[in-house]
Amino acid sequence: MVSNSGGVYRPVLRPGESRLAGTKRIADDLWLIVHHEVTGRPHLAARSVGIGMAGGLLAELMAAEVPTVTVRGGYVLPLRRRDGELVARSVRLGEPVAQQVLDVILSEPAPRPARDWLLYLGRTSAAVVAGRLERWGYLGRQPSRLPWRAPRPVPVNADWSHCALLRAHAALDGSRELTPYCALLAGLTLACGLGFRFSGFPAAAVRTAGEAARVLPRPLRDLIAAVQVTADSTVLSTR
Repeated sequence: MVSNSGGVYRPVLRPGESRLAGTKRIADDLWLIVHHEVTGRPHLAARSVGIGMAGGLLAELMAAEVPTVTVRGGYVLPLRRRDGELVARSVRLGEPVAQQVLDVILSEPAPRPARDWLLYLGRTSAAVVAGRLERWGYLGRQPSRLPWRAPRPVPVNADWSHCALLRAHAALDGSRELTPYCALLAGLTLACGLGFRFSGFPAAAVRTAGEAARVLPRPLRDLIAAVQVTADSTVLSTR
């Protein structure tokens, strides 16, 4: 899943590639982990889900083949070339969800803290990513028994969701090769409060989250930390 050009993942599913391999997008895999593999119901409160999904979307911009934003000093910053020009001005992402998130960040006149972006993007991120997964064929729509409620997105195949969880857990399995993609996915999974999703896996040869995160550059580690702090503060504020 690691690209040859240094990015954490290839952001496309190649023709003929099994859907078990996922879309190679962090937010997509995270959505499948956050939601039940059959019913599509979230394992967390809506606000926590949104924060996690927003973290996944920011991670996609940071870990792409050509990164366009970074996290530094607690702020989300557009990346610039040596001449001061924004990297994003010469890059088109080719994926509408990621492009929309990037455009919103670039529209701000001044940098904002990662927490602000997690809360802002978190309001719609779960629905936006669900729409992308639906277009890719990973999700369908289950009509509600209540006529005034909109149909709920549900995974088409439980195995595809289970494989996303396996990719995240692989980063914590000391017997498996550690890849940046899996380390990032595991870090975000744990940061938004989904550690219990790993409870069904064997405890042998465990690699800690901190050990797994060492393969990630500092900005991605800072993003994971920001997701955890924001998610934790949200949980505390509701008690």
